[in-house]
Parts: sequence; structure tokens; C-alpha cells
Amino acid sequence: MEIVFNSGEKILIFEHLYTIENYTTFCIKVKSGEFSGASNFCLSKDQIISAVKKLSEMHNKLVGYCILKDNDSDSYITFEMHKFGYINVFGQIGGSHEDHFMKFKYMIDQTILVNLIRILQMVQ
Repeated sequence: MEIVFNSGEKILIFEHLYTIENYTTFCIKVKSGEFSGASNFCLSKDQIISAVKKLSEMHNKLVGYCILKDNDSDSYITFEMHKFGYINVFGQIGGSHEDHFMKFKYMIDQTILVNLIRILQMVQ
């Protein structure tokens, strides 16, 4: 289990489950205030390489955004650089076709990018 960030009321965890051929599946866990959810999230190798590049640019330039889209549903997570080095993190965990899914949004500082980049690089 790899913690991207945990501030008590805001949590984002990527847990590597397995990699088959060029696809990696994570269990993504999110907590936003009193709400929390978890869902499997599948990314292709190309998506991971692209995300590492975009997130690294965001970290260096403090501008930009990166969207991670699940290959198996309409789940997504967006990281969007905001003013003064803060990042809007928002998205949907779980597909809207499922019985349960969660939309979330919060702001966190750019230091989370280091953990996220490291986690994604481990499965490249």
C-alpha cells in the first residue's frame, strides 16, 4: 500500500494489485471529509509513462494538469495545479454503472507529487 497523502480528512492511497502485460491495476482509496471509497483502477503502461511525464512537469514548473482515467470504467482522478503551488485533486472512484461510486474534490499542496510520481515509476 502506497500512501500518496494522508492529512486525516483527506486521503489518497494507491495499492498495486497486479500487472498483466501492459496494464497495471491499483486499488485506489479516497477519503474526503466524512466520505470514503475504494475501487480498482486499471492504467496502461503508456498512460503511466505519460502521467509520470506530466506530473514531473507540474512539479518542476508549478503549472499544468494530469488526468488518470480507468480503462475499465468511467472512474478518473485529475490533478490540476492551482495558484501558489496548491493542487486541486478531484475525480470519481468507482464506475457510475456500479451500485456505489464516489465523486470527490479537495485541495492539497504540491509535495504530494513526489509520492505519486514515485508510486507510478515503481510499476513502469
